[in-house]
Amino acid sequence: MASVVVADDHPMMLDGVAGLLEAGGHTIVARCLDGRGASIAIYAHQPDIAILDVHMPHRSGLDLLRDARREKWRTKIVILTASTDAAPVMEAVQLKVDGLILKGTGGDTLLRCLDRVMEGEQFLDRDAMQQIVHTLAQPAEQPLNLTPREAEVAQLVARGNRNKEIARALDISEGTVKMHLHNLYEKLGVSSRTELAILVRDKGVN
Repeated sequence: MASVVVADDHPMMLDGVAGLLEAGGHTIVARCLDGRGASIAIYAHQPDIAILDVHMPHRSGLDLLRDARREKWRTKIVILTASTDAAPVMEAVQLKVDGLILKGTGGDTLLRCLDRVMEGEQFLDRDAMQQIVHTLAQPAEQPLNLTPREAEVAQLVARGNRNKEIARALDISEGTVKMHLHNLYEKLGVSSRTELAILVRDKGVN
């Protein structure tokens, strides 16, 4: 059985993981609500395993994993993630994280992970990896393909400027502004200034 530090900024998740591990015979030496507390606890207790939320205040699970690899900690690192954002998870894999678990997975999977990690193996949750592969397989979002003038008009619309104000700012006629707006609506598949403004704010324009 392992000595464990558990860190998660959601108290319910923290208590749930700790309770599950204690029921499985493991010893919880510290429960932490942020990365800074987890770091202090790991240095103080030198646990066999640290189970860390990938996103936490002050210091993330990834920050601590980087420390572990740089300083060659004896403590093995298991990362918990609720996100399918591929970037942090892929970094964790590249840093040879000892265990990776998707939040919401069954308690038996977490216990199996700890057993495997204690035996010196790497455990990557199958569901987590499938979701990551699915995310990476999605086509990259295409940037808004606008001309420089269309981009200027779109940015001014997003700032709440009316046609007369846009014309004055760009030293063009109101008729030209209307032409650019018509082209923007057609090109971007929107039908109003509000929809255009939201799209610009969400995706940005160059």
